Amino acid sequence: MIITTKFKEIKSKLATPVVSNILWLSLDKVLKLVIGLIVGIWVARYLGPSQWGELNYVLAFITIAGTVGKLGMDGFLIKEILEHPSKKNEILGTSFFMRLLIIPFVLGAILIYFYLLNLNADYYWLLAFLSLNVFITPLDLIDLDFQSKLQSKLTVVSKNTAYVLGAFLRVYLLVSNKPLVWFAAGMGFEALLSYIFLTILYQKNNNIFQWTVSISLAKKLLRAGWPFTLSSLAVILYMRIDQVMLGSMVNEKELGLFSSAIKISDIFIFLPMAVSSSYLPSLVHAKKTSQELFIRKNQFFINWMARISIVLAILVTLFSDQIIQVLYGADYMQASGILVIHIWSLVPMFLGVATSQYLIIENLQKFSLYRTVLGLIFNVLLNLYLIPRYGAFGAAFATTISQFVAAVFSMALFQQTRILFKMQLRSLTMFFNFSL
Repeated sequence: MIITTKFKEIKSKLATPVVSNILWLSLDKVLKLVIGLIVGIWVARYLGPSQWGELNYVLAFITIAGTVGKLGMDGFLIKEILEHPSKKNEILGTSFFMRLLIIPFVLGAILIYFYLLNLNADYYWLLAFLSLNVFITPLDLIDLDFQSKLQSKLTVVSKNTAYVLGAFLRVYLLVSNKPLVWFAAGMGFEALLSYIFLTILYQKNNNIFQWTVSISLAKKLLRAGWPFTLSSLAVILYMRIDQVMLGSMVNEKELGLFSSAIKISDIFIFLPMAVSSSYLPSLVHAKKTSQELFIRKNQFFINWMARISIVLAILVTLFSDQIIQVLYGADYMQASGILVIHIWSLVPMFLGVATSQYLIIENLQKFSLYRTVLGLIFNVLLNLYLIPRYGAFGAAFATTISQFVAAVFSMALFQQTRILFKMQLRSLTMFFNFSL
């Protein structure tokens, strides 16, 4: 009887819209991780390092273009919708218009860059098909409306249905021995399909044709949201600039090897995000109790982030040859050394995510932008020096060093964040001290 009652209590808590929304978003991440890993590695093995690098080179530009096209305002727009529900259609319609307006300029800039590099026709075909991912991003505003209502389930269902169908399409292309451009076309078709499904679900209870445009609201959104746009652009450049520079300065094969290595590192990125968001309520409660408890809880959290990341880095370092051999095959064995270098970027990345909660609670978010911009600058400068000399290995070194600069050493530059720098150093010296 007691067990039944407890079970009902747990079930009732899990049935809340907030928890349900989190579970659906988690399912989205896990499903894409599993399918992406299996099918993505199969595609990489089929294409080989050179063509795999060519595809990832164009994809890096598409990712940057998509982020710029969204203007980095997603979180800000959700807040606006929640605060002004009566103006929802005006907010969505104006944002839709703003995104439509900027996308041709972004894609035009990429075309000019390709022309200046004198790239062959294959790159333009890849860009043409993959650009579907960018052209339809204004429809991603539907997802923001769903998020504001805690209805992310609808986005997850529509996008993952398309994602699964896209995975089957890629498998067909693999067994049919199709050329590279077919895979780009398949990815573009998958993106188009996902937004068709998303729009159909939205139209059941809403009407996209009721969205309206306000020039005055557009000016207001740009004035209020430009810090988010700048921050989002800095983050995506920080994440993709190494691939762009490697593909531009060396060759597709080096980029293919680098891309295969970083996909192994990327598998672990969700861990600090998940742990960090789960630990946030505990930190908020500690802050309300006392500053001393808040600091102690932060130190405990940072210590464990250091331990987890170092253990992961050691394990991948020890078994890098076996990991690359099993997943990618003999053609990619050079990626093993790249992985050994790049996997250690997990340590500062975990520490950076851990300290971001402190910055949020203490209302010091501006330092997140500062350290991202600093990391971007270091990454570009290091890539300019290391890539011509060491190729993909140089890019891996640049990523790892710039991550340490951005996530750890930048915290020593500002008085308000110096306490975090001390916590991070302490966590690295307390690796075996599990009492803290």
